[in-house]
Order: sequence, then structure tokens, then C-alpha cells
Amino acid sequence: MTGELVKAEEILKLGQRVEFYVDADDTRYASRIEDITDDGLEVAMPISSKHVPVIPVINEKIYGVAIGNQCRYRFFTVFKGIGRKDDRIPIWHLTMPKTVERFQNREFVRVKVNMTARIRIVDEDGTINDTETVSVVDLSGGGICFSLDREIPNTAKIGLELLGIPEAGTIDVMCHVVRVAPVERSDGSVIYHVGAAFQHLPRATSNKIVRYLFAVQRANIAKGIKE
Repeated sequence: MTGELVKAEEILKLGQRVEFYVDADDTRYASRIEDITDDGLEVAMPISSKHVPVIPVINEKIYGVAIGNQCRYRFFTVFKGIGRKDDRIPIWHLTMPKTVERFQNREFVRVKVNMTARIRIVDEDGTINDTETVSVVDLSGGGICFSLDREIPNTAKIGLELLGIPEAGTIDVMCHVVRVAPVERSDGSVIYHVGAAFQHLPRATSNKIVRYLFAVQRANIAKGIKE
């Protein structure tokens, strides 16, 4: 989901907490901004969980997240090398991004995905209807939006089966509908976007969804879909 783009110089400040993701790894490496120059950033060298310095390949594109007071800002930068600040603090030399993007907490960001799901609508009297295959509009760590050819009550219960999340297998979870919105298509026909929240989804499964969505976002940004 695209957020507000802000000039990086207005957001990135000395001493600010930042996080980086390197390669195709979902490991989050904590750091902080040690200095800002006309065209670059100097950040404290991240350390792995094994207390080993993290050193990317020269000119590798790095995904970064700056921690603000009320939200977070994501950006891409390029790794240019290592050094020492004041001859004592190991640092990364990075390029200065032109803009950063304001975004929501990772867990609740809705991301457009190309997948289908299987649903079973539960009537008010408890009757479980036949399984239907629907197209997913977007997905988050806490819920799903899918398209349906008809309107349903915004208090309905949904049995959901979702495949395609790495390492999650078949996600089978009950959901409750929170919104039903009509959408007019180009041919004049109307479909409905149904938003539903997961109920009692295990935290480990939610985390797998979040990691998958984060990878989708990062791949989209890298391909130039976002700044």
C-alpha cells in the first residue's frame, strides 16, 4: 500500500534509530544514524545475533526503515563501504535517499496479492454453505479482503482456507466480516469487496503472513513499483 512520500532530509536525523534488511533475508538489523552528509549517510554497523558484523556487497541495494515518533518510514539506499566514526565506531557508508515513504506498522499493512482463497459462508442460523473460490484483493497479518459476486451481511462469519504462504501450509481460520463495499467494474457490473478479520489465528501463523507480505512489498519496491 503506497504511503505519503516525504523528503528524506526532513525525516532522517542524527541519532535516529534505523533498521536494515539485507539480501533476501527477513532478519532485521538494528542501527542508528551517526552522521549525515550532502550525499550520504553514516550508520552504526549492524551486528548479527551471533555478534558478527554485517557487511553487504559493495553497491548492494539495502532496504531501510527509519523509526519515527508515531510511524515508520521506509526507503532504499546503496551500500558504499565501511569505516570508523571518530576512529572508534564501526560504520556503514550509504547513499542518501531522496525520499522516504511513510507506512503503517508492518503487521497491519494491507498488501495487494495475486492469489485465491476458499471460503465457506456461515449463515446466521449456523448453516455452513458450500465452498467457493474467491480472488484475494489484499491481505494483512490481521485479515483479508476478497471479491464476491454478491452482497453478504457485514456481520457474517467466514470459514477461510488460504494457500500460498511460505512455510504456513494450509491456513484454515474463521473470520468475521467487518465491511462489504460495492465496486463498479469498467463494464458497468458490480462486485463486492469483503473485508474480514481473522479470529484466533496463531501468532506464529500471523508472523508467517507478515513475513510473506513484507517480501512482496520489498520485491515490488525493488522493481520500481514504489519509490
